[in-house]
Amino acid sequence: MKKQRMSMASPVRWIDVAELKRLLVLMIPLYIGNLMHMGMGVVDTIVAGRAGTSELAGVALGVSVAAPITVAIGMVLTIVGPIISRYRGAGYESKVGLLLNNARYAAAILLVVMLLALYGTTFAFDYVTDDAALAEKARHYVCYIMLGAPAILLMRLAQGNFEGYGQTRPAMLIAFFGLLLNIPLDFALVFGWWGVPAMGGPGCGLATAIIHWMMCAGMYGIMLGSRHRTRTLQMWSHRAVEPGMVRAVFRLGVPLGVASLCEMTFFSAVVLVIAPLGELMVSAQQVAINVSGVIFMLPLSLGIAGSIRASYHLGARDSVRFDAMVRTLLVLAFSLVLVFMVATLLMRREIVELYTDSQPVVATAGVLLFYCAVYQIPDALQVVMSGLLRGCHDTTVITWVSLGSYWLVGFPLSCILIRTDWLVPAMGPAGAWISFIIALSIAAVFFTLRFLSTRRRVFQRSK
Repeated sequence: MKKQRMSMASPVRWIDVAELKRLLVLMIPLYIGNLMHMGMGVVDTIVAGRAGTSELAGVALGVSVAAPITVAIGMVLTIVGPIISRYRGAGYESKVGLLLNNARYAAAILLVVMLLALYGTTFAFDYVTDDAALAEKARHYVCYIMLGAPAILLMRLAQGNFEGYGQTRPAMLIAFFGLLLNIPLDFALVFGWWGVPAMGGPGCGLATAIIHWMMCAGMYGIMLGSRHRTRTLQMWSHRAVEPGMVRAVFRLGVPLGVASLCEMTFFSAVVLVIAPLGELMVSAQQVAINVSGVIFMLPLSLGIAGSIRASYHLGARDSVRFDAMVRTLLVLAFSLVLVFMVATLLMRREIVELYTDSQPVVATAGVLLFYCAVYQIPDALQVVMSGLLRGCHDTTVITWVSLGSYWLVGFPLSCILIRTDWLVPAMGPAGAWISFIIALSIAAVFFTLRFLSTRRRVFQRSK
């Protein structure tokens, strides 16, 4: 009888159709929404560039310090979605309103940190450049971004609520309308259309702040007009602070913010190492980085989707569905990455020509896209595995692995390969991509090993 039961056991499936559908429903709107947010940055660049080289330089300098701060601090609140999903899986949905209510206090503390950090950078511009006018433009840009800082964090909370319930379309729709509104608003504030005073490049910062507030209003408008209305009212009701919940948000979320900061500053620092090699090398590197950023949004969206589903199954203590989801997630991630990898290899020249018609840049960037194609494999694995760790609420390791792989290995290696003959003849930007591949491969291996250990631990507790 025992042998009969064993023979009737179904084989392990690499793809679970039900989980595949849920992951795609989560991932596709996330991917589109992320592209819309990237599009806003592209619009700012185009509009500021039309206003003049000095205006574009001011915006670029302002973005270089404002973006890492706002993204990294906002990342702390991305843990809200997985926490809500775990509550739902465990049958504790009644705690969601209380969580959101206390997450407000965490957001208020983060707002103070964000404003102080942004304000502090305004004093650094005079040391970064000798051009006083350029420093002033960058300073004004950052000050305008500060006006939208509360909206950035409030949107993160609303987005966490929707993601915790497996609803990613609202954020996509809001991002789409934000991009559409950003275009005329940028032109109006930069060039002085419709009676608005012309502000030049810093007007892009004010436009961004206004768009953030409009998007924030849209997100909460959707919440109030849907089945999330009760939780929205609970979120803004006056309640005593639950220190345990606030601490949980910081304990799980701060490592995500620090890891994000490590990653963003690593890639930015490598560009500075390449800068002395000349305009051609910097331009080619920028094109390759932009292409990789567009592709990266895909595994990033899958990682977020995986964190939501992992949290839900972990809350339900359903190891069978958890494992089915993980297998499906990995197959889906590598299948999509393989498609993009092959497309990048076959269409390298055509892709670069979308950015520039300079043949030297086309030739140099075309070589870099070969490395970019290979880079997609470890990049996809590390971001998916870090998403699963986030879903398992094991986030501290993400910080330490990111710090070690990017700054203890990746950055020193990039300096050696780009500028020196210590290991091989100086490789220029190609050396940067080899360092990226090695650093991300190290991160992917450690994240995978940690996830396997965490998976065993969390489900052993339920036995």
